[in-house]
Amino acid sequence: MRRSTLIVGCALTVALLAAACGASEGTAEPEGNGSTEPPAEERAEGSFGDLEGLCGDGDYTIAADEAGRSTDALHIAVANDRGAQIRPGLNKVLYDASVAFAEWCNEQGGVGGLPIEIIDMDAKLFEVEAAMSTACRDAFAMVGGGLAQDSLLFSGRAGSDFHECGMIDIPGFSASPEKAGANGQVQPVPNPGTSTSTTWFQDYFELHPDRDSWYLLWTELPSLTTIRDWYIEAISTLDGVEDVGNSSHPPAGVTDWTPYALQVVERGADTLGYVGEPENLAGIMTALQQQGYEGGYLLEVNMYDEKLLAAGPAAEGAVVRMTFHPLEEADRWPAVQQYLEINERYVPGGDVGALGMQSTSAWLLFVTAANACAARDDGELTRTCILEEAAAIDEWTGGGLHAPQDPAGAADAQVSPCMMLVVVRDGAFERLHPEIGSEDDDVDGFHCREDSVVHVDPAEQPGKVDPDRPI
Repeated sequence: MRRSTLIVGCALTVALLAAACGASEGTAEPEGNGSTEPPAEERAEGSFGDLEGLCGDGDYTIAADEAGRSTDALHIAVANDRGAQIRPGLNKVLYDASVAFAEWCNEQGGVGGLPIEIIDMDAKLFEVEAAMSTACRDAFAMVGGGLAQDSLLFSGRAGSDFHECGMIDIPGFSASPEKAGANGQVQPVPNPGTSTSTTWFQDYFELHPDRDSWYLLWTELPSLTTIRDWYIEAISTLDGVEDVGNSSHPPAGVTDWTPYALQVVERGADTLGYVGEPENLAGIMTALQQQGYEGGYLLEVNMYDEKLLAAGPAAEGAVVRMTFHPLEEADRWPAVQQYLEINERYVPGGDVGALGMQSTSAWLLFVTAANACAARDDGELTRTCILEEAAAIDEWTGGGLHAPQDPAGAADAQVSPCMMLVVVRDGAFERLHPEIGSEDDDVDGFHCREDSVVHVDPAEQPGKVDPDRPI
């Protein structure tokens, strides 16, 4: 398997682009006492992590006018960009996780007897409207996917507009403010445009009291200006930490990172934040090392990637925030181990990573909602019911894949304050904070600062809301 993550915060968090990368799953030894689960052969059929009775035989039906291709299967579109010419494999990890989950679920009997049939909604980065028209025509729902340019899902045309065709989404991630704040979806790991959390910033600077200045380098894309502004706002809330500036670079990267490294050094920054792809950051780190930079790095979850480790000694000490359990601790967290197992079995050689777990969490939420709908409506599945039941769940960990989240419709979505930090040591990722079982371990190895959520005026991050949709 290959580890792959998204370009800017997955979200678990902020999630924008995903880049395929070569890697194996984590091999770190688990620490202390952790969760336990029976071996795979002893697990109850249709169960995933601590979620029981998800998939199996039954007599579920689908509302005929919403079923897509047919009513004898759940036709589900998985948004991705893996056919993009400029970034081959973009968001492929979402598609691999979705195929693996569908195969696993179908082997148990499907969702109430309905097999899942995956529709490949490959937007190839620049063909979003065509991909959306496929979903409008053929799918019951969108689940487990995400697009780098998801603001383009709203074309304004009946056959290719997310709202106009009445589509629903339980996404792996939502990137743009337009999509993140849209109704018609429920996010398993909410990434609303109206709030962000400073837990990871506060933890990092408390762990490094000798560091008190911050510089941000970001990829020059319109959608990433929102992330830049969030980080600037977050840093402004921290006492004793100075924001010494920011700059951007072209999306395709550059051949010489030295001028960018000099900007960081000349501003006197002792911590660098970065919004972009790990390959580019690896180049920046190498250039900074050549300039004698001795500061640190505080990075988004997308940098949890073997491509970052390609920077070698220059990456040592880099800190990455996580809202998912790291693959290196799979032996401790049964749901993570099961995620790896089903991907190895059904998509051998495919990509795995935090974004793949986020996709799997979306599928688990979809199936959980579908089962609730069937119990409520005499076995019938409808789009509105799926959204209502998913939004009614107020604590969600994806079976144990990630920190507790509160799935909700766009109007009520809130970012989670629960996070952990991992660090690059000896060329590998390992847990930095909190130590499991310590006073900062608030839940399953995550630190939750309830006062860390920073709110943004909704008028500044308007989502695409259809007033005629209930959720």
